[in-house]
Amino acid sequence: MANVQLTPEQRELIERMGVFYEHHGIPPMEGRIMSLLVVCDEPELTFDQIRELLGISKSTTSSALNMLQTTQRVVYRTKPGDRKRYFSSNIIRWQEGFTENFQKFFEVIKIMKEALAQRTPETPEFNQQMAEFIEFIEYMSVEFPRLYMEWCNRKTSNNNNNNN
Repeated sequence: MANVQLTPEQRELIERMGVFYEHHGIPPMEGRIMSLLVVCDEPELTFDQIRELLGISKSTTSSALNMLQTTQRVVYRTKPGDRKRYFSSNIIRWQEGFTENFQKFFEVIKIMKEALAQRTPETPEFNQQMAEFIEFIEYMSVEFPRLYMEWCNRKTSNNNNNNN
């Protein structure tokens, strides 16, 4: 595999994306690696390429890649006769991951209803906000699948029109 280089603009974008991920609960190096795998022109990078491009230690690279694989944000493959692992973003599974995350979010409804039922009536404002949150999540649990199916149908229709 050729020597991979990043432009200054790509490096800046990786940093900005990494900060974005960090603000959303993803540790700094995991966020930088995820960003690198999306921004880099090469669809797959080896362990050493990731380490060198980000200027990080072997242990940091290893820990971050292990976490990203555990959370299924990054996948790897091997090539026959080559002992290296080739890492790539798991963005190809975005639909599955998106749906799984929404399902987990919707599961909170049952627990939140139980919590609301046990709350004291002496906190009406808080209770009302909690009830509205539950109502919104219930609304989303109906609308999200509908919107997703609408999008899929539109995408299929557009693809069929482009193939004709």
